[in-house]
Amino acid sequence: MTELAKDGWKNAMRAVCSVYVPVKNPLKSADWWQRHFGLEWAMPYNPEENHAIMKLADGQWLHLVETEGDIDSQFRDKSGYEMFRFTFEVREIEHIYDRLRTGGVDVQELTDRGSCGINFVFYDPDGNKFDVNEVVHAHRSPEEAAAVLNYLFAPANA
Repeated sequence: MTELAKDGWKNAMRAVCSVYVPVKNPLKSADWWQRHFGLEWAMPYNPEENHAIMKLADGQWLHLVETEGDIDSQFRDKSGYEMFRFTFEVREIEHIYDRLRTGGVDVQELTDRGSCGINFVFYDPDGNKFDVNEVVHAHRSPEEAAAVLNYLFAPANA
């Protein structure tokens, strides 16, 4: 049930339909997103618009917008941690993580955030920072979730 605001309006915000990412070269960036994540074109490339539009699995659009000057899509939180602008929800995070690492993508270590899921951070070629998340306990059976956690976090020599 949707809660009503004080003035009687319901929450009208349904989803994020588009995300805009600053890049130096939209075509090279689109190729990178295709190679590493399998994204498809949402619209044919139009060089006059100076951006490539890719489609995520659930239909949202990722706009790769040509930008001049420094690219800085991150910000620091109050503690000084450099934050990412958004988090991608994924399935089979272990395969994505392995693929990115072996594919030469700049990725940080996996983190088990308990009920919030498993996450890792990666950077695109332009230095944009992104977060990836899978709540394995919600998306998989208890046995599958335990196997994934063991695969990702068990000591190498155990």
